[in-house]
Amino acid sequence: MPEPDYSKNNDSGAYCKFDGGASATDGAYVLTCIFNSVGDKLLAIDGEKDSKLSLSAETVSYSTKDRRGSWQTSRPSTRSWELSLETVHVMDAESNRLIRQAFDNGSVLCVKQVYDDERDYPPRGGGLAFVTKYEDDSPSDDVISISVTLTGAGKWTWFDLDAEAKGKATAKPSNRGR
Repeated sequence: MPEPDYSKNNDSGAYCKFDGGASATDGAYVLTCIFNSVGDKLLAIDGEKDSKLSLSAETVSYSTKDRRGSWQTSRPSTRSWELSLETVHVMDAESNRLIRQAFDNGSVLCVKQVYDDERDYPPRGGGLAFVTKYEDDSPSDDVISISVTLTGAGKWTWFDLDAEAKGKATAKPSNRGR
C-alpha cells in the first residue's frame, strides 16, 4: 500500500494536516494504582506488566416513520468500563493483598492511573471498581502470573478532561521508592 501524500494541504489545512509526527506515550509509563481501604495510601500495583482499559456504551437504535428509507438512528446509552491487569506475583505485596481482599469481601476499590515520571506522577484517570476476576497461574517453568479484571462501579474520570478532579488527584504511589 502506498504511503499517504502528506504534502497536500487538505481543505486548507482545517484537518488531516501532517505536522511531522505524533508524540506517542510508552505503555510502560502508565502505572495502575489502588487506594487502601482507609483511602489515605495510594499503592502502585506491584509487578504490573500490562493494563488494558476498555470503555464501552450500550447502543439504542430506533427508526421513525418520518425517516424515509431503511436508515435507523443509533445513539449511545449506558456506559461502562473495565480494566484488565496482568502482573507477576510479588511476595508480600500489599497491593495484591488488597485486590484479593476486595474480591473476597465484594468491596469496591478506588483505582487511579498515573504517569510514572519518577517525581510528580501526573494523574491520568480513575474510578471505583469491583474485582470481578482474579486468576493466579503457577506454571512449573515460569514465574507466578496474576490476571485481574476490575469492573467499573460508575464513571471513569479522565483527569485531562476534568480539571476539578485533576486538581484534587494529588496522591502519589507510596510504594515507589525513588
